[in-house]
Amino acid sequence: MREEGLSAWCWTGSYQVPPITLTGSVRSDIVFVDPILGVGELAISDRRSSQPTFDELARVASDCFVGGMMSGKAGVLHLHLGDGPRGLDLVRRVLHETELPPRVFQPTHVNRQPALFAEAIELARLGSTVDVTAFPVDPADETDLAISAAEAITRYLASGAPADRITCSSDGGGCLPTFNVDGHIVHMDVGRPDALADTLRELLDSGHPLEAVLPVFTLNVAKLLRLAHKGRLAVGADADLVVLDEAHGIREVMARGRFVVRAGEPVVRGTFERK
Repeated sequence: MREEGLSAWCWTGSYQVPPITLTGSVRSDIVFVDPILGVGELAISDRRSSQPTFDELARVASDCFVGGMMSGKAGVLHLHLGDGPRGLDLVRRVLHETELPPRVFQPTHVNRQPALFAEAIELARLGSTVDVTAFPVDPADETDLAISAAEAITRYLASGAPADRITCSSDGGGCLPTFNVDGHIVHMDVGRPDALADTLRELLDSGHPLEAVLPVFTLNVAKLLRLAHKGRLAVGADADLVVLDEAHGIREVMARGRFVVRAGEPVVRGTFERK
């Protein structure tokens, strides 16, 4: 992606513990591999997780923190949250029983149910950055407890929690399974990158001022990941720009100073895309 002219970083690790790494440890991955900023998505409170213990979670978080401190990187532990009843309990325990700062932890998918979202808001008040996912929500499905990303952002900002402690992600390319009570998959969907643009449009269409909601997708992310040249318009920062049309759709896109979308149409394509 960098060779194609875009900006890209990544996590090391996996759902499981011990995390799968490139160099043999989380700490050395963060220190020695330039694009790696932390660990993710390590899964907790989910039937698909490896059921990490308190000590295992604390150890991975510590390696993230120290690796970030040694390299000047974010050192974030990006946590996949399932719909298990334990929610964010392990994270609260680590913050209470160790010296690790709240900024190390970023739980994602926190809008998958109201109880988890309430926990996430309180965690943000402690200093963690929480991430809502722009996955599809069916209002007609009474068994679907998920809160849409736009609604979650609206509720979060109304709660008075720190406005710079929430981000939104698309889970683009990630699997979105639906399980029955026995843990069997009954439906499978996939995350789509355009969900971010759709969420921003929904927020603007509902009356939110752009300056209030845009940081959720830009500046807040850049601050969390310690990317000082991203997420803002400033002399010396990267020229990453998105121009919206009157209907709040994407009209123009500039990546690192080069237009890649003009008048709603791509003008730059990847090596393996048809021209």
